[in-house]
Amino acid sequence: MSRAAILIPAHNEAAVIGRTLWYLSRGLPFDRFRVIVIANGCTDATAARARAALPAAEVIETDRAGKCHALNLGYRAADPGVPIVCMDADLDVTAEAVSALVRRLSGGQHAACGKMDVATSDVSAAVRLFYKGWRTNPYFNKGKFGGLFALSAEGAARVFPLPEITADDEFVRRSFATGETAFVPECRFVARAPATLSSLLKVRRRSLRGAREVARMGKASPERGSARAMVCRALTAPSDLLPIGFFFLVTIWVRLILVVERPANAPRWERDLTTRTTG
Repeated sequence: MSRAAILIPAHNEAAVIGRTLWYLSRGLPFDRFRVIVIANGCTDATAARARAALPAAEVIETDRAGKCHALNLGYRAADPGVPIVCMDADLDVTAEAVSALVRRLSGGQHAACGKMDVATSDVSAAVRLFYKGWRTNPYFNKGKFGGLFALSAEGAARVFPLPEITADDEFVRRSFATGETAFVPECRFVARAPATLSSLLKVRRRSLRGAREVARMGKASPERGSARAMVCRALTAPSDLLPIGFFFLVTIWVRLILVVERPANAPRWERDLTTRTTG
């Protein structure tokens, strides 16, 4: 039996799944970790690329698209009673980072997250400015619960099967008390920022729409005071005034868009394709 299962849902990720598995597989002890890629609703060569990049991985294919559905399939396929690592298919995550997460699942802590670095070298100036402000959010002092997180066997049993929602990571995060979630600073992983402002707005709309959906399920966010802390920082650190101001401008812009959009016409999943470049 493996010590942990790594679930990677992948929808049309042929351009990046090879890179993701290459990073992950370097030094990964396959006698202790089982890698399960769930290619869901793909119309490209995601499954074939995954098998070629990492023959040791188990690749599950389903015609039904949906991240939560894919994660549920992966969870059912995993060995029973082991920790679960959930990670997006477009991240740079090393074996050391994953191992660090799983090691912290003890002593009443049933979830673990690490520190996400956002690559902004190939994006527009507006997107780069937004993320400079975004990084000042004190929420990230306790890590980034999204894209990559680990759950103990008990923690996984608490949240699986996942409901059909957009913000699966937010649903999972809000299912645990603050003391049940460990921040693992030695776990660092890289995500890529949307290249354009229009793509950034899509991602932010999806994020906020998903968070509101989770809130309607009765799972309130434990975060309080982040906006106030960012405003205070902007007023006391002149170099941060412009990026933080732009961050709030984009946030208000997205909220206004959500106010006027018709729920029936709102897309369930607004995907950023600018980060899906072969690497």
